Amino acid sequence: MKRVNLFMGGIFTAVGIVFIAVGLLTALLLRVPVLLFFALFGLPFLLLGIGFLRRDHQERYTETWLRENGSRIYADFVAVQFNTSVRVNGRCPLVIQCQAVNPADGKVYLFESKNFWFDPEPFLQDRPKIPVLVDRNDYHRYLVLTDGILPEQG
Repeated sequence: MKRVNLFMGGIFTAVGIVFIAVGLLTALLLRVPVLLFFALFGLPFLLLGIGFLRRDHQERYTETWLRENGSRIYADFVAVQFNTSVRVNGRCPLVIQCQAVNPADGKVYLFESKNFWFDPEPFLQDRPKIPVLVDRNDYHRYLVLTDGILPEQG
């Protein structure tokens, strides 16, 4: 998902900048104020591209922060499920679901890993606990650690 945000952000930002630049330059050089609408047409593209890039930056920042400052807990393996919110060529990726109880509030939290395009379940058969990095103040900020547990896809 990270590459998608970066790619889409770059495309939309570039298209927005081109539309704005062409609109402003033609309006100023030809002295036709109506051509400023061309520049205004590029503004939504620019804002959408910046939104994609911001989301990519935020995801990278959160992952880095959790790797440096997160508390490691061990969550119980629940299941491997399809992530039906993503579909590529008619296929849905798989995610690892695990759960743990927050001792501070006594609530059960469900954690989902990143997307996998192969079945990770055979690699988890003898592993009842999965390491998760969490923000102690907000269990909704987490990172399921699959490094060293699952092989990288070839």
